[in-house]
Amino acid sequence: MKERAAKQTISREEIRGIYQQGEDAVIALVEGLLKKIEQLEVRLEILENQAKKDSQNSSKPPSSDGFGKRTKSLRGKSERQSGGQIGHEGKTLEWREEIDEIIVHRADQCESCGASLVGTEILNWDLRQVHDLPPIVLKVTEHQAEVKCCNHCGLLNRGKFPADVSNVVQYGSGLKGLIVYLMEGQLLPTERVRELIRDIFDCKLSEGTIYNAREYCYGQLETVEQHLKEGMQAAEVGHFDGVRP
Repeated sequence: MKERAAKQTISREEIRGIYQQGEDAVIALVEGLLKKIEQLEVRLEILENQAKKDSQNSSKPPSSDGFGKRTKSLRGKSERQSGGQIGHEGKTLEWREEIDEIIVHRADQCESCGASLVGTEILNWDLRQVHDLPPIVLKVTEHQAEVKCCNHCGLLNRGKFPADVSNVVQYGSGLKGLIVYLMEGQLLPTERVRELIRDIFDCKLSEGTIYNAREYCYGQLETVEQHLKEGMQAAEVGHFDGVRP
């Protein structure tokens, strides 16, 4: 590797010394500096031209282009225009007649003279709609089962909880269904499922809860799966394209 040339510097004392030598010494110094600047400008132009060269505008191989250079695509120009194509049914956000909430923005003061507009007749309404999600929070439902004593026989009677309400505090079928969907439908690992539920619902699930929800769903669908298998075996036509018996 070539050693870089030593940096040339001149001190203020040296400049004063040259100045004291007279006009010719100063002229010689300035001319020397101008010549050096010209040489550096030529060198800089050569280096810039070399940096601009690649496999497209020189004999350099494509491997020398580096990651910052893109090779020219061999794909021909398409006759289709960019964007939606003619005849394609677009999907746009539609105005809804049935709405869930109305927020009124009142005009109570004239923007020109500042006069009060309270009580002034409303001539028309400017309308805009925003389609958005409601606040996403867990809904807590408390089940209360009555406890009554029979006046005739003295038996203590209790109301019956639904079959899926088996614990004092538990997660409901909606959250369990979402957990199974994220794991089986979206193929998310358990840690990603925990992170999503925590960030959106502010609900911290344990890994055991996630696996229990999947096992519960599997148990509930066992009879359904068996019924589907029996129906497929009994069907005259299976519609299994490409499958030979």
